[in-house]
Amino acid sequence: MTETTGLRGKLHQSWGWLLALGIVLVLFGFLILTTPMGVVTASLTTEIWIAAAMVAAGVLQLMHGIRAGDWSHATWQMLGGIIFIVGGVLIFLYPTLGLVSLTMVIAVTLVAQGITSLMVGGGVGDASGRRWLILSAVISIVAGLLILFDLPSSAGWTLGTIVGAALLLQGISLTLLALDVRRATA
Repeated sequence: MTETTGLRGKLHQSWGWLLALGIVLVLFGFLILTTPMGVVTASLTTEIWIAAAMVAAGVLQLMHGIRAGDWSHATWQMLGGIIFIVGGVLIFLYPTLGLVSLTMVIAVTLVAQGITSLMVGGGVGDASGRRWLILSAVISIVAGLLILFDLPSSAGWTLGTIVGAALLLQGISLTLLALDVRRATA
């Protein structure tokens, strides 16, 4: 039995759960994207989780620096932990500033990724997927620039839209995978 058929068999055993997960993700993604305050709520929730992760990581990094007191870089480790904690607390205290900062990072990342994809697409030659790579790069650059030019008002919807779209697409793909596994092994 090959690895692929073994995985397909395991997925077939729990295809119903996979289908249920896919449907739930589709529903939540759709709910976030279509509820008037859903996108803003998802943006704030995402920001809170990021802030909580920063504080937790900062505490752990600080404790690591304290426990490794004889290590020559312990001071830098502790300073890094304190910076994480302060950054996380600031995001909790000033959510608008946090949303604007995170949105700016996302927009700049989209533009930079688009530029690099455009460069890769230009060097591919006449490969069949070149058009799609260039189209994807242009869309990424335009999306990033639209978000940047709309700051700070884009901060309220950007993270939530990304979270909603990601949940929706993940749910669709899991639903299709579950149905495919069920059909293929039936």
